[in-house]
Amino acid sequence: MPLHLKIVTPEKQIFDEEVSQVNVSTADGQLGILPNHVNLMAKLAPGELVIKRGGKEESLAIGTGFLQMAGNTLTVMTDLAVEEKDIDEKAMEEAKKRAEQALEQTLSGEEYAETLAALEKSLAQLRVKRRHKIR
Repeated sequence: MPLHLKIVTPEKQIFDEEVSQVNVSTADGQLGILPNHVNLMAKLAPGELVIKRGGKEESLAIGTGFLQMAGNTLTVMTDLAVEEKDIDEKAMEEAKKRAEQALEQTLSGEEYAETLAALEKSLAQLRVKRRHKIR
């Protein structure tokens, strides 16, 4: 019995299919989920989500959010989910530079947190893009 994976962002449902395995970045580290995994909830960390099915792998850069495993359905709710092929490396480099420069300024606590979150998402996308460029 395959694992049912749903990936949802605030804008739309990105993915809703059967898969054989999902590897995802959480606040506590990498998590591998196979069919019939025990029910759980976890906080996502910006990073890579790898979907395995039919002997192939697909990578997405993800942002923050949560995942829920219940009844052999894994639901990933995240503020960012971008396929590796859709990541614009130049744009992410520029966003990273802007965020790093902004972090050098005097920011309020909220501005600092927002800028740091933007930087983490840019870095996650760059890591995913570059990892797959080498292969």
